[in-house]
Amino acid sequence: MEEFIYSDAWCGGIKRGKRLKACVPGGSSVPILPHYLVTKTAAGEDRLMTYESLADGGFATGSMLGSGGFIVYDEDQCIVRNTWNFTRFYHHESCGQCSPCREGTGWMEKVLWRLENGQGKLSDMDLLVDVAKKIEGNTICPLGDAAAWPVASAIRHFREEFEWHVTEREACMQGNYGLVREKMAV
Repeated sequence: MEEFIYSDAWCGGIKRGKRLKACVPGGSSVPILPHYLVTKTAAGEDRLMTYESLADGGFATGSMLGSGGFIVYDEDQCIVRNTWNFTRFYHHESCGQCSPCREGTGWMEKVLWRLENGQGKLSDMDLLVDVAKKIEGNTICPLGDAAAWPVASAIRHFREEFEWHVTEREACMQGNYGLVREKMAV
């Protein structure tokens, strides 16, 4: 993973010398990895771009290769905004046949919108995790899982950032994301 991100032969590093914040290694439907789990597994081994290495640690510390859509976030990117955007997509794509997906993706989208727009509550993070758990494994097709996993993993790894959207509403609304970066050592 480290070679893929930083080598000139592949991605060429992160623009303008910014620090790595997170990576979604397999498209929008897979768990996000925080910077400290992108290049190394939780056991300290090099993280390889293989199904096995990315899955190391399960969803607690791993992810999946998925569709291979590789997204890297630098220190200035907002995980809450990213998660809301992914959820908007899955809510739009839900066919509506399964209640957990139809209702759950819409609910997650609304709660994430509130958080992103300075109207969230601290209890919203637990609500989102609970809704994601009720969607996962309870739908006919894998779209429900695809919608649930990014939300649950983003909160697991970036809970402080979600909370910042509640406790620092004014800075959040002004788009002053640098304050959260200073507060949370990336």
